[in-house]
Amino acid sequence: MLEYTIEHKYHPDFIKIINNKVIYLEAKGRFWDYPEYSKYIWIRKVLPEECELVFLFSDPYAPMPAAKKRKDGTKRSHAEWAKKNNFRWFSRDNLPDSWKDATD
Repeated sequence: MLEYTIEHKYHPDFIKIINNKVIYLEAKGRFWDYPEYSKYIWIRKVLPEECELVFLFSDPYAPMPAAKKRKDGTKRSHAEWAKKNNFRWFSRDNLPDSWKDATD
């Protein structure tokens, strides 16, 4: 078996330096498909230790694309996906004030 990678470039929506850590802040209205949301897992794998990818969801409880209904009728949300994949996330309502000028 031969493993290979395809190089891509990632341009975060915002970059903020907080406590000597580089925060890549990705503002998402919603994910559209599996390739889109899986790329963030790949991005995190190559981030240096002093960097973190954090999501800013406009609607964190919107269902993920192609999510199957659970027995209770709900679907996995963007917030649940982020938590399961160990990504920190915020919404407009709980974004720390010190992050709100993140327009670098």
